[in-house]
This record gives sequence, structure tokens and C-alpha cells, in this order.
Amino acid sequence: MGINPSAANGLQVCTDAEFGKGTRNPVACPPASKIGTVEAESPALPDLAGSPRGNVYVGQQLSRDPTSGQEYRIFVDAESPRYGISVRLVGNVRADPRTGQLTTTFSETPQVPATSFHLTFDGGARATLSSPPTCGPNQAGAVMTPWSGNPPAKPGDSFTLTSLPGGGKCPKTMAERPFAPSFAAGPTSAKAGAFSPVSVRIDRPDGQQELKGADITLAPGMTGKLAGIAYCPEAAIAAAAANAGNAEKASSSCPANSLVGSASVAVGTGPAPYRIGGKAFLSGPYHGAPLSLAVVTPATAGPFDLGTVVVRVALFVDPETAQIRAASDPFPDVFGGSQLSVRSIDLSMDRPNFTLNPTSCDPLAIAGSLAGGGGDPTNPAAFSAFAVSAPFQTTKCDALKFRPKLVTKLLGSRKVTRRSQHPKFRSVLTAREGDANISRAALTLPHSLFLDQSHIGTICTRVQLAAAACPARSVYGHARAISPLLDDELAGPVYLVSSDHELPDLLVDLRGQVDIRLRGVISATRARMKTVFASVPDVPVSKFVLNMKGGKKGLLVNSRDLCLKPNFSYLSFKSQNGKKLRKKKLPLRVPGCKDGGSKRATASR
Repeated sequence: MGINPSAANGLQVCTDAEFGKGTRNPVACPPASKIGTVEAESPALPDLAGSPRGNVYVGQQLSRDPTSGQEYRIFVDAESPRYGISVRLVGNVRADPRTGQLTTTFSETPQVPATSFHLTFDGGARATLSSPPTCGPNQAGAVMTPWSGNPPAKPGDSFTLTSLPGGGKCPKTMAERPFAPSFAAGPTSAKAGAFSPVSVRIDRPDGQQELKGADITLAPGMTGKLAGIAYCPEAAIAAAAANAGNAEKASSSCPANSLVGSASVAVGTGPAPYRIGGKAFLSGPYHGAPLSLAVVTPATAGPFDLGTVVVRVALFVDPETAQIRAASDPFPDVFGGSQLSVRSIDLSMDRPNFTLNPTSCDPLAIAGSLAGGGGDPTNPAAFSAFAVSAPFQTTKCDALKFRPKLVTKLLGSRKVTRRSQHPKFRSVLTAREGDANISRAALTLPHSLFLDQSHIGTICTRVQLAAAACPARSVYGHARAISPLLDDELAGPVYLVSSDHELPDLLVDLRGQVDIRLRGVISATRARMKTVFASVPDVPVSKFVLNMKGGKKGLLVNSRDLCLKPNFSYLSFKSQNGKKLRKKKLPLRVPGCKDGGSKRATASR
């Protein structure tokens, strides 16, 4: 059993002055602080009609330490107007910070005989206490110390439950409890390539396992614009976690420019859970992920301030697909000694122009798993898992245009254009804002250039690549990419890596705020060298520059003097929305040749 946050709806507290313990002043506790009743019987009184009766009130919070007995207090007022008796007791309620189990101590009971002392706590939608999670038998115990100085008595009792809230067979063990939360996620607007807030909602029926975590992967192409957004520093996140809830609510520890969304959590058992609002801030690397969220929720419920709950969410970015996987730390099910009984979580990434929809027309999904408390909500090894998925598909995808441009050229002097030379190679891709993104790119070089396999030296192995430890000699070029989603460009080496194909693969390793890898398959088609990037992430790139080395590290070799006649490549692009762009005569610009090699050279050359 534990404190039910639903009781905070409309709840007030009684101050020590209003209760007036040790005085004859009338008890002036607010009606909204009443949570139960009390009846006492004593053989010292002539008749039962004059037995003390009264109310139980919630006492004012004096501490944020649940083990102190000063965070939660109850005031018991038993009055007998007929005999002028007023019994006022203060119960100090200690709550286990891990489990929420409650122990209440009345340390100043009067030295008078009593045959019974009966406390009744209110039930209903705003019940003060939540029932245990299993059938039982559920044990309760007491230690009663006499004024005589003799050893204390230790009476106890137990009770058994018969059903779950709302019906259903009650579980005998914690692990037998059901766990089938509902999950919904998606953008407010499904328009392809458009900015739109993204929301996630998780609901847990009353009586099921605690919500303990979420591991969700967004649909391919659902991404965010990081440009212009600050990170909430780790020191600020730590300050928020140590802050009082009301103080954090009045002034966030994280900077305003790191705010990316809002959160809302419903807590408590019964039909009327208590709702608490929070904020989501962008932060930096966490648990091996390049980015993270800090979801900061002031734990204030009615008159109580339990502090501030901070849940970190690691944001992993798949380097091959750019898909975002959000993996949360365990959600607390007890905070400040109160059993939260989280019923729903709503997270909305609603910063303007932050979350961006895919440009693909394919049926997609936001999917993953939710963790439940399982056999022991304090032990992650005992958590259960429930698979969830929310289908998603963009609209107006076909309306997106697709007009990227590619320029290819060789670098160096006239000398590098001669037969058997190894020129440097550069390709520059530019794309328009608002167009569909590229999904596949293939470039077939002219007959005048072919792959010199004798220049293929060191290759980065799969093990080295997985460990991000490719040797320097496996670098054959460099690349950089500019995206409107990022403040700075991504840049990195171009490797030859182990593959399942006849030739090594070309791997572009872009590094920066996030890391992206583009894998190109090299092959020979009709005596021409072809490179295919078969899976390009659905993210906008305004400019991409690929530079391949020449000379001793050059992979390309001239089969003839390149200035003798024009050189043309074959280009094939496919967009995420299915549109295609082909150019059978993409000019290759050559240095030192008249008109850049676009016209036939004279015989004297």
C-alpha cells in the first residue's frame, strides 16, 4: 500500500497553528484537508455516546525527506464535547523511498486507558491510499509501546484482495500482473517533408504493472532540426534534479533555447489521476548516444512539493539510415516516498520548425517496446517488455519535386589528363530546399577512367569499422556534407572497406553533431566503373562534396589522354517519393583541356 497521488486533487493541508495541538483553541483545519475520521472508546467514560470522535487531516509538509516523518504527517482530532475532552495527535508518516511502503508513528499518545482507537481513511476517486498490487495475504504490523516500560506488543493483521481495479482476476505474484499499455505516436500533420510537432502517448490501465521505460524508434525520415538549438548542460540537469519542484517550475534550470517540447504525466490510482506538467530539453551525448533529451517534471501535487523528476532519454542515430532511436532511463514508480502509479505519459515535441516529416511515400511505423515493473519494479533485470507500433504514412508526397544537380571533375594540371595517370576526382551534389530527398544514387564513370586495382592497398575490416578504428592507409578520400538541419557541416574520410561483393565497398564516414555512413558498392559495368549508393537516408542535404585522392593513392587511372575527346558519365538518381532523374551524358570536367575537356582536342594536343 502507498500514498495515492489522486488524493492531491483539490487537497489542502492543515498547519500546526490551525491544528492547535496542546491548546484549547478550536481546530481550524480547512475542510479540504480532511482525509478520514477517528473514533475512540475508553472505559474511563460513563457511556459510549460521549466517546471522543473527530476527523483526520493532512498536516503541512515540513521536509522533502520521505524517511524523516516530516514530509507526510497526519493530524488526528478526537473530541468529546460532553466531557470536555480533546485528544489531538500528530502521526509522522515515514515512506520507503524505494517501495513507498508507509510506517506511521504516534509518539505522544496520552496516558489514559482506551479499548479501541479506530481510524478510517476516505475511499473513492480521491482515496488517500492505494491498495496492494497482488491478492495477498497482505500483512500489516504494529509495535505498541506501553507507558509501564514493559516490552512492546506487536499485533498484526492481514487481508486478501479478490480482483483487480475494474474487475479481473487478481494476481498472486508481482510477475503475474498484466501489462498491456496502449501506445500512440505520430506528427500533427502528415504532410511529406514538412515541419510538424510529433507526439507520443502511453496509457496504462489501473492495476497493471508499473510503466518503467520506453525504447522507441522513429519512422525513417522522421528527424529534427538541430540548427540554432542549444544543449542543456549536464550541470543544469543536475541542478534541476536537486531543485524543489516549485522552484524549478518558476524558473527552469535548463536554458530556454534548449526547450524542444512539453510533457504531461497522469499519476495515481482510481478514476481521477492527478496530472503534472513538465518540459523536454535537448541535451548532448548520453550513454553512448550523440544527443539526448532531459524531461524535467516538477513533482508538485496539490500542496506537496516532492522535488523534481528528471528522466533522461538517449537519442541514438543509426549511421546507415539516420533513424532516431529514443531509449529512456527507467521511469520512477516511487518518488519522494509516494507511489506514483503512472497512468499516462504524453510527450510532445512542439518546438516550431523542429521535427521534420519524411519525404517517402511508403507505409512506415513508429515502433519499439515499453518496459513494465515485472516481478520487481526496483530491479531492471526483472522488468517485462511489451512491443508497440503506431503506423504512419505521409500525405502529398507525390507533390514534392526532385531536381538535384551533380557536377563531376578531375583536379590537377594538364599532366594528370594523360594516359596511365591517376587524377584526383571530385563530385559536388547540390539539392534544393523543399524537394524530395535522395534514396538511391548511382554514378557510372566514362570509359576513359577505370579502377586501378593495383592501387587498392589497405582495406578497413568489418571488425575495425565496428570499432571505429580503420587504419589511416585505408583512407582514399574525404567528403563533407551540409544539411539545413545542422549548424555545422559533417565531414570525414572515405574508406575502402570489406564487403560481400567482388570489390571492396566505398564507405563515406561523415562525422559531426551526428555521424552518418554512406556505403557505395563498386562494380564494373560494360568496362566502366560504377558506384551505387543503394540506401541513402531520408534527410535533407543541401550540398555534398566527395574528393578522391590521386597519384599513388588514386583509385582511378586514365585509359587514354582525356583531352582527346569529351568524357561523359552516366547518372541515375531515385528520390524517396519514387521519382527518378537520369543523365546519360553527364560531363566530366577535365583540367588543362580546352573548355574544360568538353570539346574535342586538336591533333596537335
